[in-house]
Amino acid sequence: MTASRRTTMRFALRTAAAEKLEQGRLYLPTSERPTLDTPCLLVASGPDDDSEAIALERGFPQEGLDTPTIEDTARCASLFGNPPTDELLLESFVYYWRFDAWLPFPGAPDRPPSEETRKRLDREFFEALGEERRGEPCRSEGCARGAIHQSVFCRVHHYEMNKKEPCPFLD
Repeated sequence: MTASRRTTMRFALRTAAAEKLEQGRLYLPTSERPTLDTPCLLVASGPDDDSEAIALERGFPQEGLDTPTIEDTARCASLFGNPPTDELLLESFVYYWRFDAWLPFPGAPDRPPSEETRKRLDREFFEALGEERRGEPCRSEGCARGAIHQSVFCRVHHYEMNKKEPCPFLD
């Protein structure tokens, strides 16, 4: 039978910071941002265990992080304060749990949605293509735009050739 232990986020994070947290996976009662006093359930890991079912049965439906990752979030927090405060341990845990990324600095804003980031990167790529040369026409059939430097295509058609999708920018 798989062992499970009810605890609080504060205790689990402090124990992980000391690298003494039992190997397993932490489960939370909801998907809402936990506090230091939020109850949680650590389900010990085993080769054939169904820790998710055990956590559900005990009233902890929200999957948290596994022990090695929790310890890593504590190490991340210690980069900003050694020893890190309980609040910093929690902030580092929550940031990783929500965004699958390390806390860049205490008080960091939420990461933008991936679609927003993709659009920003696509725009940066488009802008980096540079100006079109009016004296050198784009070789895409029917296009009246000028080719960009080191290409036979305008920015729109060069973008489409590289990204393999329609260009959302027409400027």
